[in-house]
Amino acid sequence: MKEAGKTMMDENKRRPPEGGLMRTACYSESPNLPSSLPILRSRGPGYGRNYVMTVPNHDTVRRCKHCRSRRICRDGVRHNKSGDVQLLRCLDCQRRFSANIGFRYRQHPREVITECLRLHFSGVSVRRIVENLAAKGITAGHATIHRWIERYGPVAAAYMDSLNPAVGSKFRADELYVNAGGEKKYLFASMDDDTRYWLAMDLADRKEGHDATRLFADTLEQADKIPDTMVTDGLNSYRKAAKSVMPLTEHIREIHITGMKKGRDNNNRMERLNGTIRDREKTFRGLQGTHTREFCGLRVNYNHARRHQALKRTPGEEAGIMVEGPDKWKTMIQNGSLFLTQTGGRV
Repeated sequence: MKEAGKTMMDENKRRPPEGGLMRTACYSESPNLPSSLPILRSRGPGYGRNYVMTVPNHDTVRRCKHCRSRRICRDGVRHNKSGDVQLLRCLDCQRRFSANIGFRYRQHPREVITECLRLHFSGVSVRRIVENLAAKGITAGHATIHRWIERYGPVAAAYMDSLNPAVGSKFRADELYVNAGGEKKYLFASMDDDTRYWLAMDLADRKEGHDATRLFADTLEQADKIPDTMVTDGLNSYRKAAKSVMPLTEHIREIHITGMKKGRDNNNRMERLNGTIRDREKTFRGLQGTHTREFCGLRVNYNHARRHQALKRTPGEEAGIMVEGPDKWKTMIQNGSLFLTQTGGRV
């Protein structure tokens, strides 16, 4: 078992930023699968994965952003309107750079940016956010806030997707209609039944005939395990995808609105997630294009920044991913910026 778990860790190419995350993992083998395929154990004391995402500072920056060298040192302080920023110098290329993680070259303080993200993904329109900022003496146009949403949502999502939550053995999937760029689209989404963790999504042009294989494959990659049960509606796309991606999983397609009745299950928890997405999509008045940048930020906010009413905490915390600091968006953006910088991604 130890050799199988070590093999899986070696094959995992996604790495968290140095100094920004502490993690522990525990693997086991499923009795329903071959012994060569290790998966994550069920949630419980001493099982699963626990992530503690710390608040980065200038000590977290351990590489030069120009030549990737580790030989860096402090070299002065830059005084900005929003506060002091530590400057660093590379001893190899002799170039200076700042330790303003995730918010470099921003005219507004990071607290203003993260507050706008939190308000927007909580259901406040961009125009109303502009009015609230103006009442506090802060000038920011609606186009500026849109740029923050499109920039920082994917940054946080890229890092959070590199973490595998400790989910249960029952997943759910469903689809709903959304307006993207003035066109009719369908958002296919999946979630964990125990933690309510939003696992994956896929934006499609049509409902009937859409291949849900990508959605199920992304779901298994995010969860890092194969569920025992998958609950969906009777859409034929789910049947084909489940047979192809997870043939050993029990696929429940006959659902009933009142719950368990003659072997039928309900999909009310997934419909509740659809309601949350619908409420935010109405605030957006549709997507500005066919991309999913706003939905990336919405998924991050739902999993890690918004307290779930039934769980009394965020789905991420229920799944073992703890985001430290009073400003969770700030912590996720800074960790995401470090992650993309160290993996060669674009910040």
